[in-house]
Amino acid sequence: MLGVARLTGANADYYLADLGEEVAALAPGSGVRCGAWLGRGSAALGLAGPVAPGALSGLLAGHHPRSGRPLLSRRREVVALDLTLSAPKSVSVAFGLGTPEVARRVLDAHDRAVHAAVAHLEQRAWAARRGLEEGRGLVATDGLIGASFTHCLSRSGDPHLHTHVVAANLAHGADGRWSALDTRGPFAHARAGGALHGAHLRAELTEGLGLSWGWSEGRGWELEDVPPVLRAEFSGRSAEIRATAAALGHDSRAARRVAWASTREPKRRLDGGDDLRARWARRAPAELALRHEPTGVGIRLDEHRFAASIASAPPSGVCRRDVVAAWADALGTGGRVPDVEASVEHWAPAAAAGLGVAERRYAPAAVVPAPHLVALLGPRPAGPDLQPLWREAAAAVERYRERWGPDGPAPDAPTRALVGMATRRIADHLEVRRTLEMARRRIEGRPRATREPEGLSLAL
Repeated sequence: MLGVARLTGANADYYLADLGEEVAALAPGSGVRCGAWLGRGSAALGLAGPVAPGALSGLLAGHHPRSGRPLLSRRREVVALDLTLSAPKSVSVAFGLGTPEVARRVLDAHDRAVHAAVAHLEQRAWAARRGLEEGRGLVATDGLIGASFTHCLSRSGDPHLHTHVVAANLAHGADGRWSALDTRGPFAHARAGGALHGAHLRAELTEGLGLSWGWSEGRGWELEDVPPVLRAEFSGRSAEIRATAAALGHDSRAARRVAWASTREPKRRLDGGDDLRARWARRAPAELALRHEPTGVGIRLDEHRFAASIASAPPSGVCRRDVVAAWADALGTGGRVPDVEASVEHWAPAAAAGLGVAERRYAPAAVVPAPHLVALLGPRPAGPDLQPLWREAAAAVERYRERWGPDGPAPDAPTRALVGMATRRIADHLEVRRTLEMARRRIEGRPRATREPEGLSLAL
């Protein structure tokens, strides 16, 4: 999940207050640090490694981190965006109750997912506006300028693995000019960024730890080995917000936001990693037993979940970011961000999509295959390599249907169903049937059939 919030003060003390404390205590040996420069724009300014407090404060004030010279000619009300990427609650519970080795690997997987999602956002959502006309005059930038701060606790002291990416409201455009960001872009792409973080995290934990996933209504993908009773026990902060919103007599997002602000206590200091883990273990109402079953990511997309996500788009159509979010959410065992992007490229090309909020819209039918194609070919492959094969087979089916009509025997029906029909149709039928069989076998990784498909003499 990805939340985006505007920061209107130049004070970075909140993020700099506990650099490295939680991470070092709860997951010793991890390569993750709290307070690290992140983004292509940071690298372009020579910022790498641990965050220097003065450099971050200077950036938020609009100054060059090394020379101190002002980068902007006027003050900004919004000095930065806080992009908060959170792991699913079940993953946080596995981090908190698992062995030290599990905790370290979960934290490292989350960190890699954060970097992958941010790389996508700065490629697709990061832009600077030139001119005043709505939706026009957007130029690409050098990328995100900011830092990541990874925390492992909620304010109620429960395990809550999340990373704040503090992105300065600064952009160095492709035209060489410094300006503020077009902050509409990160908000518009937040759903896609959160879905990509989740998919990448699932892929890392599926392949690295052999963990399995199940869909939870209202929550999304959660680890199957973490029972709901454990998730509920360590969701004290969420329960507090819901209870406060209910006491106000509302259950809207705005009411929950008010409840969040009114119940937000100062962040607790960490007493010690070992003591905290022991307290979590004593609180657990059920045992955590993670099954390690080596497996790979799924080879097929969940077409029903994908179509349901696209169906919620407005009548004007879907943007590429909607397709990215739907694709990532339809991967039950996850998928790495580069693979998701490459797969979507076959259905909603980036070059034609536009940048930031200026993305063009596609008709849902352009990205959701017709039911008869899914019935014949099976769901689309999850990864990019076999997308062309699926599309070519689908095109062959559509040509067959255009030539002979949608009624009558299906393209993969036994040839005996064509007795008495035109010789040309039988020939077309055999050709498309071979195409379908080859596509299915390659996508599913099955060996080629040793027996030729059932034939029928063409001299009828």
